[in-house]
Amino acid sequence: MLSEFALTRTVRDTARLLDVVAGPGLGDAFTAPPPTGRYADEVTADPGRLRVAVTTRAWSGAAVDGEVAQAAVRAAECLAGLGHHVDVASPVLDWESVVSAVAAEAVASAAPFLLAPRQPPAERLEAVSRVMIAAARERRAVDLVAGLNAAGRVSRAVARFFADTDLLVTPTLARPPAPHGTLDYDEDGHTVEGWLRTLFDHGPFTAVFNIAGQPAISLPLGESAHGLPIGVQLVAAHGREDLLLRVAGQLEQALPWAHRTPAVHAGHG
Repeated sequence: MLSEFALTRTVRDTARLLDVVAGPGLGDAFTAPPPTGRYADEVTADPGRLRVAVTTRAWSGAAVDGEVAQAAVRAAECLAGLGHHVDVASPVLDWESVVSAVAAEAVASAAPFLLAPRQPPAERLEAVSRVMIAAARERRAVDLVAGLNAAGRVSRAVARFFADTDLLVTPTLARPPAPHGTLDYDEDGHTVEGWLRTLFDHGPFTAVFNIAGQPAISLPLGESAHGLPIGVQLVAAHGREDLLLRVAGQLEQALPWAHRTPAVHAGHG
């Protein structure tokens, strides 16, 4: 269900890299619709007048920082200025289904450790890894099927939303980037779902589309008062990477970020 991509400095580089790696692998059971042309050509193509929705409310109920919300609103206002029709709207989601689906994926990703010729020594693993492997050992097949069913509920809800919407704008995170060590992967006491909820307090907007399969991109369109980068997420309908890159290219021209570099601090630890 989850497909991670790459971090690039420009939309052009994202598109060119996607051109290189796009396409199904041998034997893939699920594949995205094939592109009609080169993704690199989409970056400067006219997307036409789109139906754009924007939301700054997290489906999890997590509080969203004001600077983060404002960056998403500013991006939506920019799109309105470019001629797109913008409304405040959002998919209607059952958050517990999101958590259940992501938990099932996380546990399934740990299952191969159980089949390894030698089990990894527990003392060499971080706490959350130990929890994931333990959950993979203990959970029943019916629990994983329930997670797959939850993923289906999420994907259908998102697909219904995109039947009448071309693009969704959200914050990427709920708050500015956290200081190093805030999310401690080696802290004891986590459960699978508890660890996920901790992550979702910081980033409640992206996991939905990992589950549902919509292409999404995070653009560094904002900056906090302390100089920290603030991302804005754009999401398009299933198979519309082309449209996503066209709008990302528009925003890169209208709200450029190449001139911004974070402050560099050096000192003695």
